[in-house]
Amino acid sequence: MEKGTSSRVSSGSSYEVFLSFRGIDTRYGFIDFLYHGMVRVGILVFRDSESLHVGEEIGELLQVIENSKIYIPIFSKNYASSDWCLRELAYMVECTSKSNGNKEILPIFLDVEPSNVKLKTNRYRRTLSKRQKTLCSEAESWERALIEVGNIIGWNWKKDESQADLIKSVIETVLHKLNVGCEKIVTKELVGVDNRVEAIIKMLDVGSDSIQFLGIHGMGGIGKTTLAMVIFNRLSSHFKGCHFLSDVRESSRRHGLVYLQKQLLSKFLDSRSILDQINDADDGIKMIKRVLGNTKVLIVLDDVDGKEQLKSLAEKGDWFGSGSRIIITTRDQSILRIEGEVTSEAVVEKSARVSTYEVCKMDFDDALKLFSKHAFRRDSPPDHYAVLSKEVVSTLGMLPLAHEVTGSSLNNEPKEFWEATLKKLKDAPPNEVQSKLMISYDKLDNEQKQVFLDIACFFVNKDKTYPFYMWDACGYHPHVAIRVLFLMSMIKIKEDNTFWMHDQVRDLGKAIVRLENKDPCKRSRVSNHKDALSILKRKEGSKIEALSIGFRELLHEDIILQDDELANLRNLRFFQAEKVPLVGDFNNLLPSLTWLSCHRCPFKVMAENFHPTNLIVLNLSRSNISEIGWIKAAKNLKVLDLIDCQKLRRIPDLSKLVSLEILLLQCCYGLIEIDPSIGELKLLTTLNLDGCYSIRELPEEIGRLQALKKIVMPSTLHELPKTFGNLESLLTLDLSKKRISKLPHSIGGMVKLTVLRLCDCNEIKELPYSIGKLQSLIELDLTSTGISHLPDSIGDLSQLKILKMHSMIRITKLPSAICLLKKLEELDASWCGNLAGEFLEEIERLSCLRILDLSGTHIFKLPSTVSHLSNLQELNLATSDIQQLPEISPSLTCLTWTPRVKLESFIPLPTSLSTLSQLKTLTLASLNVQFLPQLSSSLRELKLLNLAITQSPDFSNLKNLLALEFYDCSMPEFSGIFDAELETLTMERCTFTRLDAPFQLEMKKLTHLRLVMCEILLKVLDLSHMKNLQEVHLCDSKSLVEIRGLEELGSLSSFEVSCCILIERIPDLSKLRKLKRLKVGKCPELRSVEGLNHLESLKYMYIRECCSLESFANTSNLDLECCHIIHCGQLPRRTYCKRGMYCQCWW
Repeated sequence: MEKGTSSRVSSGSSYEVFLSFRGIDTRYGFIDFLYHGMVRVGILVFRDSESLHVGEEIGELLQVIENSKIYIPIFSKNYASSDWCLRELAYMVECTSKSNGNKEILPIFLDVEPSNVKLKTNRYRRTLSKRQKTLCSEAESWERALIEVGNIIGWNWKKDESQADLIKSVIETVLHKLNVGCEKIVTKELVGVDNRVEAIIKMLDVGSDSIQFLGIHGMGGIGKTTLAMVIFNRLSSHFKGCHFLSDVRESSRRHGLVYLQKQLLSKFLDSRSILDQINDADDGIKMIKRVLGNTKVLIVLDDVDGKEQLKSLAEKGDWFGSGSRIIITTRDQSILRIEGEVTSEAVVEKSARVSTYEVCKMDFDDALKLFSKHAFRRDSPPDHYAVLSKEVVSTLGMLPLAHEVTGSSLNNEPKEFWEATLKKLKDAPPNEVQSKLMISYDKLDNEQKQVFLDIACFFVNKDKTYPFYMWDACGYHPHVAIRVLFLMSMIKIKEDNTFWMHDQVRDLGKAIVRLENKDPCKRSRVSNHKDALSILKRKEGSKIEALSIGFRELLHEDIILQDDELANLRNLRFFQAEKVPLVGDFNNLLPSLTWLSCHRCPFKVMAENFHPTNLIVLNLSRSNISEIGWIKAAKNLKVLDLIDCQKLRRIPDLSKLVSLEILLLQCCYGLIEIDPSIGELKLLTTLNLDGCYSIRELPEEIGRLQALKKIVMPSTLHELPKTFGNLESLLTLDLSKKRISKLPHSIGGMVKLTVLRLCDCNEIKELPYSIGKLQSLIELDLTSTGISHLPDSIGDLSQLKILKMHSMIRITKLPSAICLLKKLEELDASWCGNLAGEFLEEIERLSCLRILDLSGTHIFKLPSTVSHLSNLQELNLATSDIQQLPEISPSLTCLTWTPRVKLESFIPLPTSLSTLSQLKTLTLASLNVQFLPQLSSSLRELKLLNLAITQSPDFSNLKNLLALEFYDCSMPEFSGIFDAELETLTMERCTFTRLDAPFQLEMKKLTHLRLVMCEILLKVLDLSHMKNLQEVHLCDSKSLVEIRGLEELGSLSSFEVSCCILIERIPDLSKLRKLKRLKVGKCPELRSVEGLNHLESLKYMYIRECCSLESFANTSNLDLECCHIIHCGQLPRRTYCKRGMYCQCWW
């Protein structure tokens, strides 16, 4: 058996994919390509081959099958002639049938037909019949396995078809099945990383509950980030949360530490509003500890170069949950201060393991392979290039980036060019990567060089949209140039549409500019603040093409630029300044200027008599300007950015700006009107008026913007222009929270509109009939509008997939025309309080429907044909009038049924409830049932509210249950919890005849336990076997006398015991080093709380109305943030917290 470079674990441990195949049929390479393709994308794959079975025990192989998640049998002509293959196949089928949907078989039919595998032809049947004579019992199971798997839809491959396409399809499907959610995109040309990855994974030991920091260090371009990405992809599935924080150094420099903290937290929070609470780095630290303190996370901090970054993002291990792993890539190992012992001065000081891994240079063979992949698109050079390639590799050294860039530049070039390149490389100083990368730069044509240098000096991590306009105007053919730079590995475009450039490449660009001349004023570009100021004061710079001045972090004085200081900048095409006004007469100045950015200009008027006829991009965002009449001369202007210019009252006549494509006016609070001349902007594609609170209406001329694709409206708009529907190129129209009262009839003319949002437009009472003409509409959001009925023409929206009607309180009935929406996938009518009656009799026609939400409505009946909705996944009937649940489609994954009024009579649950094999979440409430049917083993979350159950429910089938919650329920007891996976157990205000069974289980993964006002609770509660508990809340448990095992809960972070009138003592808490919150209240017999002074993580302590409490440790040594001790009369009156902390003590 073979466990290739993807294996991270020993034999018998868990794999993601198991490949089974007949070796003699697959020698032409298919298995190799499939296997290595999976390994490359980080899939843990085990490949089996009959040729590898010599001396092998079948038990070991079956253990590997049992621990795998996806089985891929590759059926070939002779597959059925192998006892090993058939034995494996039978065991795959057995494991899959017992997995409750957690394992899957994905067959590949390699030049055989599924009918062969189903034994409908003689190809496999004849072979199998021979075995039935000698191995009867096994042969029967093999036959059943072949027929069952043959009926599974897989991949059919014929010899004349492309194997590459098949392999790509298989890998994409497997990744999807494995739910690879936070994968980083890594280059396909990985070389020499496997051993490094295995070494690091071994160091990280993800099976351990300890918190570990790993510093990956080495020189720039050595491959630290790539290595971290591969590790991240391989391990992310082992954690509850993961985040790869890129470019920490650059982000910190440009945006600050608070920005980085928000970026880190954004991956773990659903609400962006929480991030708004972070005003400084201290706030960010508190939020990180609060959000991540109990979560097992994998975090990569990429390219850290300062101690303050680490202190703000991951200073201590107890900021994160047990088992967390924090990986840091850096060029400077000393940042971590982890050589030898961790001292008190260390940045990472904590109860966490800290280790380092140095990324050393590649060995020669790997370097040659990497170079060949880029130069020849293969693993090794052709024979006639072998000697030359080895010389190039030797000359370059072993830095991966140098091989990638130089190899790309040599691709498809003749030998003469190679020899000349090699000569240049040999002439370069040793260890000077920039000099070697210059060879690639020299290959660029002049336009491509200009684009490259612009990016290196000004646009790294900047959006690419505006620069494209400038480069296009300069004749640099930006689309071609960017493509060339990308293919030569000199830049990348990130997911957020910004430029990425490797540090070494960026530094190369800046070095090239510096080498143009020792005197900065004779260079083409000036990005250094001090150099720029010096040039302007000297009134020089006739050769300068691009100049940047006034970055916030470098400004220590007010700067004003006079016209004479800019007079010599005749070739300047790019000028960027911040908080720097332009003053004076600018007539005939800056004739070549195509880009002008004056952020935060403090003056109301700037640059008098300015005629920038060649200007393409003008950015005056966040400036104090109130008048910009001079822009009329910018007849070639394509981008006008006036964001947050709050003093601007009116925009001038725009009729001369016939080339304008982007107009950004958001947050111009003082802007009171839009000039009618805007209708002359025939090329305008984007108009943003968000936050223009003084604008009440738009000119009718806006309907003439035939090229407009995106418009964002001000919330104060009262009415849309009648001509608005003429915007035939518009793609998205978001009128959410606007004050408009109606849509114009002309809206039907927006033939390309895909999204229409009217959320919270409560003044809109009806939709125009012409709405049905929006043949491209995909999403229609009518949430919280005042609409009382929908027009029948809504059935004409042939492309509609999403219809949101949440809180449309005036609507009483849905038109039957909705059933004509054949592509509808989501229908949300939740909290339409007056929607009543029987729901859509022809609902079965909505064959694509995935989500149906009728919560909060007065719908009292669903048609029986709802069971025909074969794609329905979510059905929400919370707080509805539906008293009888019909049979349900087996495709359902989430079901909520909570009638508005509790049903007193016994209600039978639908028999289909036990057959929902895909069900993950089930919520039932306000029902009176005799028994719960056996639920699907696929269930992950079960919530029962206000339920009266006559017979004790049996949950023994729920082997994948993660959360079980009871609220206001009555039942004899419940049993059969499959405790291996359960993480949350909640019981509030419940009545049980007895409650022994659940607490006799180990529940090793239980992290949250909440017991509130539950009758017949055990007198003694033993928590010692629930060692992963993080939160325990015991409230109003009248019979509870003793809590045992509390001292063994090393992961506990929150503990509450309240209104437990019989409890006399709480076990020693001194070992609970992660406890952050302690609440003890209204326990009148409680006499002591021991070990509090050892709780080094404790932040919140709340002890109230424990009138017998007389023993209490001195906690003044703790770093408490909040301390409440109220009405505990027997306690000594002394200080219980540090001076300066919030402390409230009432005796």
